[in-house]
Amino acid sequence: MKISDCMKRNVIFSSPDISIRTTAQILIQNHIGTLPIVDESSRLLGLVCIRDLIKLAMPDFIQLIANVDFVHDFGAVEDEIPNSEILNMPIHQIMNKPIFVEESAGLIRAIALLQEHKLNDLPVVDGAMHLVGIASYVDIGIALILNWNTPE
Repeated sequence: MKISDCMKRNVIFSSPDISIRTTAQILIQNHIGTLPIVDESSRLLGLVCIRDLIKLAMPDFIQLIANVDFVHDFGAVEDEIPNSEILNMPIHQIMNKPIFVEESAGLIRAIALLQEHKLNDLPVVDGAMHLVGIASYVDIGIALILNWNTPE
């Protein structure tokens, strides 16, 4: 089975010039965690994950704490939001390089990329790097499990 057999073809994506604020609105409105960034011809340029936006509001000291299990509630720190200057920056300034798989790739390659890069969703491209779909960990996992020959 190939990734093109289980990917979603209706992909929500955006251009590199939208603001971080607009990106956040797109993620919220569409209830998605990954936004592929493409150029005018739908070539994949980068990825923005919800964790990238959340990091913008995380206090710096969080990076210094090895284990936060002892903290039940961070209180007012949890209400922090990035300032307007950050929210108005174009998304290309924080987007990640694109992690993707070609539409002809097998499911094990796709799931390995998700695991290696700690992603929940994987853009799917054609041979010219045009975005043609997106597959989630669940999409790929279900497709793999359906192949199991389990006794009843």
